[in-house]
Amino acid sequence: MGIENELAEFLESSIKNGANKARDVEIVKFYYGLNESPWPTLEETANRFGVGSRERIRQLLNSKFRDNATKHSIPSLNDFVQILQSKAFWLFSDLEKEIYQAELIDRGRHLKGIFNLIDDVNLDCDFDFYTPELKPATRNSIETNKNLFLIRDSIVKDIRKLLKKAQGLPGRCGIANLNYLRDELGQYYSLIALLRDELGQYYSLIALLIESSPTSWVRVISDDYWYIFENRDNTIINYSEKVFGIIEYCNPTRLAETYRNALDGRSYKYPYPPAEIIEEYLRSSVYMVNTDLGLKFIGETTTLNKIEEDLISFFNYGQSASFPELDKYLDNKNYGRPHILKTTNFSPLVYVDKTKGRRHHVYSLIGNRGAVQGDDLDIDAYESYLRRLRKLLESGTDETREQIARREQHILQEWLFKDKTHENCAICGLEFSVNTLVAAHKKLRTDCNDAERLDPYIVMPVCLMGCDYLYENMYVYISGAEIKRGLSFPNASAESSVIEKLVGRTVDSKWLLGNQSYFRSPNKALRRMNR
Repeated sequence: MGIENELAEFLESSIKNGANKARDVEIVKFYYGLNESPWPTLEETANRFGVGSRERIRQLLNSKFRDNATKHSIPSLNDFVQILQSKAFWLFSDLEKEIYQAELIDRGRHLKGIFNLIDDVNLDCDFDFYTPELKPATRNSIETNKNLFLIRDSIVKDIRKLLKKAQGLPGRCGIANLNYLRDELGQYYSLIALLRDELGQYYSLIALLIESSPTSWVRVISDDYWYIFENRDNTIINYSEKVFGIIEYCNPTRLAETYRNALDGRSYKYPYPPAEIIEEYLRSSVYMVNTDLGLKFIGETTTLNKIEEDLISFFNYGQSASFPELDKYLDNKNYGRPHILKTTNFSPLVYVDKTKGRRHHVYSLIGNRGAVQGDDLDIDAYESYLRRLRKLLESGTDETREQIARREQHILQEWLFKDKTHENCAICGLEFSVNTLVAAHKKLRTDCNDAERLDPYIVMPVCLMGCDYLYENMYVYISGAEIKRGLSFPNASAESSVIEKLVGRTVDSKWLLGNQSYFRSPNKALRRMNR
C-alpha cells in the first residue's frame, strides 16, 4: 500500500471527525515528509499551516498521532527499515531510488520526514544523515547537496578514523593512492577487527566520501584510486607556491616531470604518483589557470631560501648547465655537498633532462623567467572570471551554499553572455538571443568538485529550443569535438529526428576549451554508478 496511504488510513480512522480533521491530517503528513519540504521542522509546519507556534504543532502531533501510533501502525515502515538495514551505508540518492522502486513512497516525497516518522513510532533504525566530511547533515545541506550519506550510527566512529587517516595521506606524497590505506590500518590495533571483517565495504565508503567532497580531486585508473584534498597542506601545492614565485607560466608536462623528480628526493614508504597523474591534477587544479602559454598559478607564492636564490642567479646567466658546472658554482658559495645534491638533483625549480644517461644530465630552470607574449586579452578575461569564481571559496558561514551557488551561476552567465545580444548554441550551432540560451554545465554540477564548479570552462551556451533537454538527459553527448547519440529515446519519432540532425555535428572549438573530462557520456555515467 505504501507509507503515505497507510499513514493516511491510520489518521482517518484514529482522528475524530471535526472541522479541523482534514487540516490535521495534512499537518501530520507534511511533518513526515509527505509534501514539498525536504527537511520538515515544527516551525516550518506551523508557518505552512498558520497554526500558532512550534509548541502547538508538537502538541497536535502528539494528540493526533504519536499518542496513538505503535511500530505496527504503519506496516510499510518495517519494509523501509529492512531495506535500510540491508547495508551498512547508503548514498542518499541510492536509497531514494531503492525506496521508490519498492513503491514505499512516491517520487517527490522526502526521506528526512520518513525518518521522523520511524523515530516517532519507536522503530529501531540506527542510521543518520551525514555530509561527505562525516558531519551531521543539516537542513541546508540536504537542500543543496545531493552527495549525502546515510550511515549506521554504530560504525560512524570507525569510519571517521578511516577518513581522517585517508585525508592525511596526500600531504607528504602530494597525491595519494587509497590503496595505501590498507597498509596504514595495520598500525591501529583498534581497527584490526574492522580490517579483517568488513574493510572491503568500508573502503568503498571512504572512496565515495572522498569523491563526494567538494575540495577533493580524484582519478580512478584500474585498481588505483588517486586523490588529493586541495584545502589541506600538500607537497605539490607547496612546490607550486615556490615555483611560480619566480616564473609566470610553465608547460604542464615539464612541470609534472620536475615535481615527480623532486618527490624522488624525499624518502617515503609508499610510491609517489606517476608524472602523468601529477600533470592531470595540475591541469585541473583549483590553483591553476590553463592558457596557451602553459599553466599559471593563482595561489599565494613563497620566498626562496638562500641556496635556491643562488641557483636562480646561476641560471640567469645561461639556459642550461651540467652538474659539474652547478656543483662548482655552489661549492664556491660554500654550500656543503649534501645541500648541493638535493638542491640541484631534486628541486622543484630545476628541470633535469636525463635522456643522455646518468653521467650526462642537463639542468635548466623549470620555466622561462622573461615576459611571454600571447593572447593577453583572452588570458586576462579567463583569469579574471576564474579569480572571481574561486573567490567564492572564501565565503564564510554567513552565506549558505544556495546563496553561493546563485552567485556562481551569475558569474558563469556573465562569462558567456556579457555585452552580447546573441550567441550560438554549442549543441546545434544555431544563433539565438541570449534570452533563449542557458549557461549549461558540461558536467552535472552535483558531480563537480570545487575546481571544476568554479572554472569558467565548465559551462557552454545551450539553447532552450530542445538542446538543453537532450544534453542534460544525455540523449546526445560530446565526444572529442563531435555530437554523438547517447541514451535511447524509445517511442519518440519526433525527438529521434531532431537527435539525428545533431549527431555528427562538430562543436565550435571555443566551447571545447578546458578539461576534456568535463564532458559527460553514457559510458562514464555507467562506470560511476557501478563503482
